[in-house]
Amino acid sequence: MATGIPLAAGQLTGQLSLGLTATLGAATAIYYPRSSWRYRSRALPVVAVGAAAAGSLGAVAWGNPWRTAIVVATVAFVATALFAALLAPPPGAVPIVVACAVATQLPPGVAPVVTRAGLTLAGAAFAYLLTMIVARGDRAGPSRRAVAEALEALATMSDTLGTGRTEVTRHDAQREIRRAEVIVARDRPGGQLAAIAARLRRVFTRIVDYATLTGRRPPASVSGRLRDYAAGVSVGRYDPDRSTRARWWRRAPPADPGLAGDAALATAWAGAAARAYVLVDRVDAPTHAGRRPWPASRPITIGPPIHPGRVAARRGQDQTSRAWHRLAATVAEMTQPTGVRPVAPIIAPTRDLLADGLRLRSPAWPWAVRSGLATAAAALLAIAAGIDRPFWAPVAAATVLEVRSARVAGQHTLQHLLGTALGTLAAFALLVVPFPVWWLILTITVLQAAIELLGPANGGIGALLVMPSTMLVAEFAGPEQLAGPLVTSRLLGTLLGLVVGLVASLVLWPRAAAQRLPDALADCLRAIGVLLANLLVESRTGRTPPALRPVPTFEHPARHGAPDQRRPPTERRRGAARHHVEATLEWLSEMHAEAENEPGEAARAIWPAVIAARRLGYLVLLEPPGLRDALPATAASPEAIRLLFSQLAAAIRGDGPSPPQEPPQLPPFPPLRGEFAALVGAAPQR
Repeated sequence: MATGIPLAAGQLTGQLSLGLTATLGAATAIYYPRSSWRYRSRALPVVAVGAAAAGSLGAVAWGNPWRTAIVVATVAFVATALFAALLAPPPGAVPIVVACAVATQLPPGVAPVVTRAGLTLAGAAFAYLLTMIVARGDRAGPSRRAVAEALEALATMSDTLGTGRTEVTRHDAQREIRRAEVIVARDRPGGQLAAIAARLRRVFTRIVDYATLTGRRPPASVSGRLRDYAAGVSVGRYDPDRSTRARWWRRAPPADPGLAGDAALATAWAGAAARAYVLVDRVDAPTHAGRRPWPASRPITIGPPIHPGRVAARRGQDQTSRAWHRLAATVAEMTQPTGVRPVAPIIAPTRDLLADGLRLRSPAWPWAVRSGLATAAAALLAIAAGIDRPFWAPVAAATVLEVRSARVAGQHTLQHLLGTALGTLAAFALLVVPFPVWWLILTITVLQAAIELLGPANGGIGALLVMPSTMLVAEFAGPEQLAGPLVTSRLLGTLLGLVVGLVASLVLWPRAAAQRLPDALADCLRAIGVLLANLLVESRTGRTPPALRPVPTFEHPARHGAPDQRRPPTERRRGAARHHVEATLEWLSEMHAEAENEPGEAARAIWPAVIAARRLGYLVLLEPPGLRDALPATAASPEAIRLLFSQLAAAIRGDGPSPPQEPPQLPPFPPLRGEFAALVGAAPQR
């Protein structure tokens, strides 16, 4: 709609070329499709301004090949660096490069540069209004989808504990939970959906505790129940705005008895929850009325002694039962009000993300330079070869380099080659037949919708659909051109750009992620040390954790204006430290995934250290009872712990000697010491 309606408006007013210029800003509607409504409402105008600026620069560069190459390369460099620093999802810099490259080929007679920029902004504004109006009708949609994906990730983690996929599924669950917490905190839904989101991390903790105590994965009923919740969340059963007074097209579908399980399973879960409450009360409160105190003057009876092995077995059975009942109760009550304010995630502002993503050692710089050089080389080669419309060469090069790693770039190049070849036949068939203008506008609208639906699944399908769509748009720009030369120039420019992009990915910084993987690992270790030091300070000051402070509603703390409901500085520091650990773990995993697709064995060699860092980070984030009990017995100061992890980070980067594998500064908690020793063993020896 954002593409077809401006074309239709241009046809109705007799200014089809102006409608075509407005469609350059319509591509901004495809950005941030999975983000929250609030975040998307702020991000899309920024992208629109960037697209209008890129189009204006392209219009200024018209008529000079060297100026065209420099402008396209500059836009590709800046857009790639910014999107990489902000960790933005696809499509990344490609639509911005398209807007600039297309504008370099539109003659000045179409409209002045200022008018073109205004039309691009107008098209982006129309796409923005269309997106926001449609999304506002379902503002809980992003939160609902994020929570459902987090529940599915938790179910997958529960099913794969103890297998070779444990580390991968655990990290995926952590990532999805973090994403759901951020989106829910931004959109602030209420009711049962907020209750489920507030318990995601607690369910993760209970699953890990159960597996740790029992040595086996939870029963299959746990993952089944979580998938039932995910199915209910997906269809909107727990949305806060779904009520009987809602309009018929916004009502939630009726409850499906099959999703909730049969009556026996529901009764078992309810009984497990009831038993869990009694068990937790007896454990947490030694003076519980149902627990008979042990008299000091109890007479000694004569009989066979109780075997110590039976006592240990009974104690282990009690711990197993307690872990199961805690897990069952947490899962069973996910839709019930908690009465406890969930700790709102710390969301880094954009300026902090840019400062961190554009630091000297960031891989955003080599990726941006590679994209700039490749697009400039593709544009110059296309102009030198005499291709009629050379702007498709830098666009194709930017499409290949969007994936950043050489192995995936080769796959995308092959997919785009096949898709472009097949799309050429479809484009030629559409151009040789004299269809009416309105039929072509409708065809372009349908093709754009198909590109957005099928393009992310496979690059070849996207290229197959892009080819006829762009050819029809080019027909509007120059209706006097013949179909044969138009398709030939498009095909040659695309093939040239794909080859240049592939060569650039193989030659220019092919190991950018692998070379920066030790830096990401070092940043993660320093963040873990800061969080562990903060936990040590809390254990010595005796402060109550923020998750145990009740408030009456689920609403975000910012909604409450009372000053006593604001988090104190110590809690904000703790939240910031947790966010830093989660962010560095996510960045470490992304760098390792990129390094795996690069040539060499760097990713495989550092994989044990990455696994140990993940385990160590998740262990400190979970704050298990054993770690909390060991913190008061720590002899070292918080500053000594920070220095210890900083020394380990420097050793991982090869900038200093390794610390001892069993340092006295660490708390006396064996899992923590074991992962630290594994990291020391993985550090390069000097």
